[in-house]
Amino acid sequence: MKRLRAGAFAPLGAAPDLPLVILLQEAFRSDDSVPERSNGAVPRELVRRERSREDVAKVAGQLGLNLRYAPSMRNGAARSDRGNAILSTLPLEDAHALELPLVLQRRVAVSASVALAGRRLRLVSAHLDPRGPPGHRWLGTSGRAHQTGHLLAALEDDLVVLGADLNLGRGRRERTWRLLADAGFTFGVPPRLPAWRHTFHSLPRLVLDYVLVRNRNGAVAAAEVQRLDQDPLDRGPNVFGSDHHPLLARIDFHPPPAAKR
Repeated sequence: MKRLRAGAFAPLGAAPDLPLVILLQEAFRSDDSVPERSNGAVPRELVRRERSREDVAKVAGQLGLNLRYAPSMRNGAARSDRGNAILSTLPLEDAHALELPLVLQRRVAVSASVALAGRRLRLVSAHLDPRGPPGHRWLGTSGRAHQTGHLLAALEDDLVVLGADLNLGRGRRERTWRLLADAGFTFGVPPRLPAWRHTFHSLPRLVLDYVLVRNRNGAVAAAEVQRLDQDPLDRGPNVFGSDHHPLLARIDFHPPPAAKR
């Protein structure tokens, strides 16, 4: 955020004075709004590396951003949880949390709408499961498709921007990708495919993260998505403190239709 507001990404089309939306996965919350215990017991937690985390509500307040956050799961015994979030310089309205079908862990997508260029734009942040339960569904492809179908059934808007960790372990051959395409979501306007070979910075290096646009009403004139690298040679243990590369999307709209007299 400091780099963006300083104009570091202006050459990529991200001028610091433009409206800003952040679609965030694995957002972290740790404050008094988190219950001390969940359902009277601490849930099972998969093994994960602990690292320093910043509270999404605190960060939003410090940056003066509007926030909608939907927790998905607790972080073990700690009084904290994590989930999906939308942060924006624009007022966020008509917000909803959508719990996805259980595959491996609880997942809750979050959506909200903003008024932009005389239109209502639906924003969605989602995170699909990386794998399935032990057994023949362990790769998780069918589970992700099930979660995607459930998510799409709740999105009836013609103008949508979806930011998601799709966890496509088998790439765009997965049914999840076909479902999104059939529902009118494209990577960029006009549609294209990512030029990079990974967004997950650890091993195995895979393209897991996407910003997708549904442009049924033709309001979007252009949408370009770029991967951000902290190191020009894509080296180092992480990228801006994460094991995923952030994606930067600039979306331009056609002028709104003239009001009828």
